[in-house]
Amino acid sequence: MFELPAARTVEIERYNPLPMSRVVYTDLRSTSDQEALRQTHQVRLVDDREEGSGVNALPGGVYGFTYSPGLPSSPLFAVRRYRTYETHKLASGAIYVIGFATAESARALSTATEEITIQIHPQPEGSHDVLVTIPYSSIRRHRQYAAPNQDGFTVTVMPL
Repeated sequence: MFELPAARTVEIERYNPLPMSRVVYTDLRSTSDQEALRQTHQVRLVDDREEGSGVNALPGGVYGFTYSPGLPSSPLFAVRRYRTYETHKLASGAIYVIGFATAESARALSTATEEITIQIHPQPEGSHDVLVTIPYSSIRRHRQYAAPNQDGFTVTVMPL
């Protein structure tokens, strides 16, 4: 059996004297724009029976949070977690990913006459502080590898 030298053991203990703890993010509040959008879209939070179901399988008039904002079958959850994207399914069946973009990207998105690629974030962060809604029907491509750890969601959309 291999044993660390005594000096090395002391060094390890000094470097990491406490066990790792779970990180809890408490600043994940909705903005007033998100609250207003929920009222405009006439959506309610997914309930216990619906949680974890793909947005495509849910009834219209709901919203929830997902780590998979570009997938038609993205599971929705009632509790917002770090880096989860709000998603709305309207009564009409239209599905929207909700995020925050730079003012320039938001303006370009609303006036685009051809495909445009932008990056959105799940919460306002730095210059990404303008609320945008992107219909799933307009998503052409997206790059999402590991949403919990990635810096935003890059998506290419057709003109809105």
